[in-house]
Amino acid sequence: MADNNNLIVDLPYHINYRHSYGKVSPYFVGLKNKKILGTICRNKEKHRSKTELLFLPPRADCPECMAEIKEWVDLTDNEFRLYTYTIAYFASESFLNQVPYILINVEVVGYDTSYSKLTSTLVINEQGEINIKPEEIRIGMKIKPKFRDVPLESITANSVYFVPAEKP
Repeated sequence: MADNNNLIVDLPYHINYRHSYGKVSPYFVGLKNKKILGTICRNKEKHRSKTELLFLPPRADCPECMAEIKEWVDLTDNEFRLYTYTIAYFASESFLNQVPYILINVEVVGYDTSYSKLTSTLVINEQGEINIKPEEIRIGMKIKPKFRDVPLESITANSVYFVPAEKP
């Protein structure tokens, strides 16, 4: 294609990218095994809230007491609630085929999650699950995790998503 006497062509571009999940690797292995894992810092005497702090997504270091966090907790069977949401009508390339989609922040009931709310998606029309209309979405509604079956080398934060756990 020529534009003002300049030749313009589209050229495919591809690279292999080696990525390490580092100290939060157990979280991604957990997603493959249909588990939601978080980290917890129990140094409550050093925290402003004087409570234990849960991190989901997990963190390797506590932002309050600066301790390395080595304790993992399995949250899969915990109660999850919708903390915030928005309906996205535009997305990056990896989500374009899902537009519009519901982007959510997830709260784990029973923990101080001041520093972390898991960002995920809410699917409200999945076969075999409770289906609701967008106008029925409510802050605080119960939600439950679902997991995509993907090979470990393809696991991402998008491998977990949520569906309504009960009718609003």
